[in-house]
Amino acid sequence: MSSVTTRTINSLAHRLRNTAGPRNIIWKHKEKHHPDIPIITRLGRDLKVRVYPTDIIGRAIYLNGMFEIAECRFVMNFLKPGMVFFDIGANLGQYTLLAAQQVGSKGEVHSFEPSDRMFKELAFNVTLNNFNDICRLNNWAVSDSIGTARLSCRQAGAEVFGSLGNQDWVDGYPITGYRQVKTSTLDEYIRQQNVEHVDLIKMDIEGAELLALRGGQQLLSESQAPAIVLEMADVNTEGLGYKALETWDYLLAMGYQMYRFDQSGCICGLAKRPQDFVISQNLAASKRIPIL
Repeated sequence: MSSVTTRTINSLAHRLRNTAGPRNIIWKHKEKHHPDIPIITRLGRDLKVRVYPTDIIGRAIYLNGMFEIAECRFVMNFLKPGMVFFDIGANLGQYTLLAAQQVGSKGEVHSFEPSDRMFKELAFNVTLNNFNDICRLNNWAVSDSIGTARLSCRQAGAEVFGSLGNQDWVDGYPITGYRQVKTSTLDEYIRQQNVEHVDLIKMDIEGAELLALRGGQQLLSESQAPAIVLEMADVNTEGLGYKALETWDYLLAMGYQMYRFDQSGCICGLAKRPQDFVISQNLAASKRIPIL
């Protein structure tokens, strides 16, 4: 069987699971009749997570075991016991939990989530899996300055689209308002918390990635700077007045190379600089070759 045929069959199977499978039927029933009743479901191999029938990320976890499966596999493949992981835009804690399991009791996970509701879910899920001694949770936004910023708000479950920008492109989940949230920088946090090193950063903050990276200039300038997994999407960065390629160029100026990874979570080559990021991509960046 050719690889193209295999991919087609796998894609079809994925769509069928998400539209006609028994778990999807159960999810739709709960979403319609019991939207406020939480569900404890499996995450990855043997972790647990609380989700609600309105949660966009929760739905993917409930149906498939993980959200962004390739990216999760990359993070799990990369992290080893004793490493330090930063989860910027932690939401309900998927990457936080998977990372805590990988780094173990000798490692550290530092998570950042400005949404009050999702921060409560993050804290609950960390406790649910007995990772409180590994994880340090922070209820503020990572940016390029210390102070406050305006975070866009959407209905419960769609907090994943909350941003420090003003973009409002998500069909069915319009902005319902804004709230002021605290901000700080990576460099200031590392100084205050006496973090000796960072091995890997996952960053998905709806267009504010460049702001967060600028606030970590000292960290990123080190020869042993952390590898980074981040989203590149013009639809998000335009809400903050810049193009996603500026994030790419900033990382290259700091000595990073950009990489693609496949569905197994393995690096499959250097990424070529595109003309734009009209089609969003998740990429890995690193100064060290190979990064796995």
